[in-house]
Amino acid sequence: MRILFISIHFPEDLSKSTLGIYKRMSMFIDAIKALGQLDMLFFVPPETDVSPQALAQTERLLSQHWQTPLNLFFCPKEEDNPLPKWKQWEGIFNFFQQSDFFITPQQMQVLEKCLSRKPDAIFVHRLSSMSAIMQVKQDLPLIFLDLDDIEHISFMRQIRQPPTRLITQLYYLQVPARLRGELQAIQLARRTFVCSERDRNYLTELWRAPGVVSIPNAIAIPQPQTITSEPTLLMLGGYNYYPNINAANFLIEKVWVQIHKAMPNARLIIAGPYPENIHSYDKGVPGVEFAGFVENLSELYQQARVVCCPILSGGGTRVKMVEAAAYGKPIVATRVGSEGLEFKDEQAFLMRDNPKAFAEACLELLRNYDLCDRLGSAARATAIKKYDRANIVRLIQQQIEFQLPSLR
Repeated sequence: MRILFISIHFPEDLSKSTLGIYKRMSMFIDAIKALGQLDMLFFVPPETDVSPQALAQTERLLSQHWQTPLNLFFCPKEEDNPLPKWKQWEGIFNFFQQSDFFITPQQMQVLEKCLSRKPDAIFVHRLSSMSAIMQVKQDLPLIFLDLDDIEHISFMRQIRQPPTRLITQLYYLQVPARLRGELQAIQLARRTFVCSERDRNYLTELWRAPGVVSIPNAIAIPQPQTITSEPTLLMLGGYNYYPNINAANFLIEKVWVQIHKAMPNARLIIAGPYPENIHSYDKGVPGVEFAGFVENLSELYQQARVVCCPILSGGGTRVKMVEAAAYGKPIVATRVGSEGLEFKDEQAFLMRDNPKAFAEACLELLRNYDLCDRLGSAARATAIKKYDRANIVRLIQQQIEFQLPSLR
């Protein structure tokens, strides 16, 4: 059996591909690689070296990384349009003309080359990649789509984030076409995977779509950690992703100032790549440390007494919150940051949206060992029960195997 995997998100640096989007991608690859031969098509950034030599070298590296033989195909994406999305007027009426989903003739040619190899199934990573499949004019094998985020929800939340201006509000004109494209993609796929039961219920009720399945983000469960006495907070993410940038700005500028005033010896570690995109990166904010990319996550979490997930926009669920819970860390999160996850407020974490309430929850945990222990233990128990990666990989395989007659 041959399975064609398609993604617009190419992991350029495998040593740093620890962001949630790549962890979820790897989880699905681990599931489908056991079902057949993998062909992988990546729509890569325009500056990527796509020479035969570079392609062969990357193919070897990815085969080693994912521990499976594969056939790799590259095609450069279109350069990002410098104009605001709302000025791309055709995108108001046409899903395929929106910059997130625009596919070039060259990309279609490479996709058709991959399809000529007669895959038995196609696995599509996110809606941005699905737009190419939706424009194919030939019969297609069974399609499996990892929608991951519900795109129209994530898009509207992004529009609402500050600074909001009239030009930003005009982005709403693209929402109806995005909704139609999302529906078309779900209808074309045999199974559409989302991050949570909450998202599955939403799409099922909205579209009456029977093929939507919840596949939660998951991690390999690590050894639990003891609670440190050091008054240290941690936020972890990739700061080339707007919701993480906005969350870090919120945490530092609106929450941390209150914590530092009440507890001057406290520390806040902002960890993850691209910290230079955060407003206060070079401002020397007292008590704030920008750690950048950290390879040893176990050591990083060991330094933290409390983990913060102050997300205000985006969609899907937060892998980093699942990860912190698996280590047994007490967590303070916003409603959006904890959305779709099985952790219960006040039992396995503390949910706070207001900056003052968020700061007070962090301070309470920094001072109260018993509360940290209770919340951390409950969070870890939920992570083991609901988000063990090995169990989720088996669930993905079951969902795909059931749909493919040759595997029954």
